[in-house]
Amino acid sequence: MTSALRLTALLTALASAAPAQAGWTGPEAQPLFDNEANPKGYNYAPSLITENGTTDIWWCGQGKTDVIYHRAYNPQTGFSPARIVLQPTPGAWNRQYVCDPSVIKGRFTNPADGQPYAYAMYYSGADNLPGNNNQTGLAFSNDKVTWVDYPKPVIAPLNPVVAQGTYGAGQPATVNLDGGSGLLVFTTDLTGPQGVAGFGDLYVRRTADGVHFDPPVRVPNVAADGTTINPNSDFGYDPASGEVYVITGLPGRNCGQVACKDPARNPDRETYQMGLYRMPLKSLLSGTPARWMPAGTLNADVTGFYLNHSPGFQRDGRGSLTPFLPAVTVFFSGGDPYPGTWRIATATLDPASDRAPLKRAVGPAGHWVTTGYTAPGYRIESTLGALFLLPRPGTAKLMSCVAGTDHFLSRDPDCEGHTPLGQTGYVHEAPHRGSHPLYRCNAGGHDHFVSLDKGCEGQTAEGLLGYALD
Repeated sequence: MTSALRLTALLTALASAAPAQAGWTGPEAQPLFDNEANPKGYNYAPSLITENGTTDIWWCGQGKTDVIYHRAYNPQTGFSPARIVLQPTPGAWNRQYVCDPSVIKGRFTNPADGQPYAYAMYYSGADNLPGNNNQTGLAFSNDKVTWVDYPKPVIAPLNPVVAQGTYGAGQPATVNLDGGSGLLVFTTDLTGPQGVAGFGDLYVRRTADGVHFDPPVRVPNVAADGTTINPNSDFGYDPASGEVYVITGLPGRNCGQVACKDPARNPDRETYQMGLYRMPLKSLLSGTPARWMPAGTLNADVTGFYLNHSPGFQRDGRGSLTPFLPAVTVFFSGGDPYPGTWRIATATLDPASDRAPLKRAVGPAGHWVTTGYTAPGYRIESTLGALFLLPRPGTAKLMSCVAGTDHFLSRDPDCEGHTPLGQTGYVHEAPHRGSHPLYRCNAGGHDHFVSLDKGCEGQTAEGLLGYALD
């Protein structure tokens, strides 16, 4: 996709609450932009605000160490240049790196200078290169580009002694509840009590002035489908329904069980799949182990990137998703294991349908069957029905897998030892009204495909995958 087409796709996603197809409209393995300020550097952990027709993006990128970049997008003028807007302060608590921005609009007064500001940025900072003892910092701005750093961290690790040997407290996400300075600030903290049933390492705190915080409330981390909400998540609020949404990284590839591009690291450096969930705000703040409801999965099968991690929502200035719902747009880092490949990308979920078509494509390396991405050079050969996008009783997960250049579907979550790209959908496990069988086939021992024909169109039959929707 050309740069102009990517801009058009972004404009469509930002302007419309209804993408053209059910399920995810993905990035087609293309980043939203390259960071011309450091073309070989990494880019991840985006924070977004869309207001008055302009979308501002802040993200963690590579300077001498981690720094925070910014650029804005306007349909009339395109992208502003990428520029560093916050970096480590020599001799200060954040002297080694700053990262993980979360920007929120409101009415703030900086106690350090007594001045009013319209925007606050919460971020992770550390004083050491291993990245231990992270604390959450704060900066203020009126133009979204020039930031005044508050001199002290505003959220410290729960256990400062433990923090000396582990991550600490950071990766903030923010929601403005009152339009002023009454916020919820979510953070990762790896120093709290471990092994608490129904809870992980995410905490949320209220603040009335943006600087001073109430005691933390532990965020539930278990979803109704058995998955968990993990550190480095982003949160958004829908005041219309009273629900909080979270986009979170799901477990990465276990390189002891599946093929990885970087087998020396386990899991495979970063995750390749992210989960979207929602929960009433009252339940989240209750301190009880409430369960998140699944709303979608974004993975390599959708995006075309080997890795997909460090997500952030498209939100308005108050951290609300309401102006964009029912569509949900997620920005994230896509690339390969080498961090220099990590670029900001975006995908939009249209929840209008609970299913997506299963497409059989053919191209240079044979067949590719998926509800998601297929590479350039592949053409759609047929549609084999539809798959559910979320689990239902009596359904089984179909994994999208790849072995070299051979793409195939499997009921095995570990892709039979090959490389998982993520779930492509769910099939009925038994015959069901309004469904039909899907068979896995193999042509020449190296070209897997799926057929409606039990005899696999004269090729080798490898068994029943399940029952797709008519």
